[in-house]
Amino acid sequence: MIRRVGGTFRFGEFELDVAAFTLRREGIPVRLEKIPMEVLVLLVEGAGSLVARESIHAALWGPDVFLDRDAAINTAMRKIRKALGDDVDRPRWVETVVGKGYRFVGQIVPETTDPQRQVALYRLTRGTHAFALQHGENLIGRDPDVHVFLDHPSVSRRHARISITVGRVMLEDLNSRNGTSVDGHGITSPTEVHDGTIIGVGPITLTFVSLASVASTRPMSGRVGPPGAGRP
Repeated sequence: MIRRVGGTFRFGEFELDVAAFTLRREGIPVRLEKIPMEVLVLLVEGAGSLVARESIHAALWGPDVFLDRDAAINTAMRKIRKALGDDVDRPRWVETVVGKGYRFVGQIVPETTDPQRQVALYRLTRGTHAFALQHGENLIGRDPDVHVFLDHPSVSRRHARISITVGRVMLEDLNSRNGTSVDGHGITSPTEVHDGTIIGVGPITLTFVSLASVASTRPMSGRVGPPGAGRP
């Protein structure tokens, strides 16, 4: 059984949410299978300390599971490095201690869990549907992997992008087939949006909402589409 410290850890352009078991790069989800994710969590939670291969094996599989642990750990590490874009010879994030194990060498910024912390919340809304937005890039479109999924045939697979940085939110059309608009005007270059801005994604109209609130950062989800439409 793996002990979870919990919380969210930021390192460089990455964000590891232990509770949600997700890794994001500049706000975009990074695909990582269960075992590599478990190993990454162990390394990040023990940042700066050596995590022995024996410790990884014991935490993930225990004494009663028999497998080629060296091969399993090696495979997990390859997948972690691929996800992080890390170089084994010049590590930015994970250092190999030959014959011993691994050490996370990146600078970790743990997220505060203070429930009274004032945070900025950003959403796109349409009727009763709401999509929570996060800092970094938020892709909008019909591709099932985008952050804001709009299941409508007139919406391009990767239609537009909202980029959120400190104090600024920019909307950009991604060469979509039916265009993106701000308050009824089509855009051809990145355009700043504010609370209450009406965003047109092809025929779909969304409202951008920004508010400061004592709130949970638990993600919301939603979908917009023709009646009976389902996500593939």
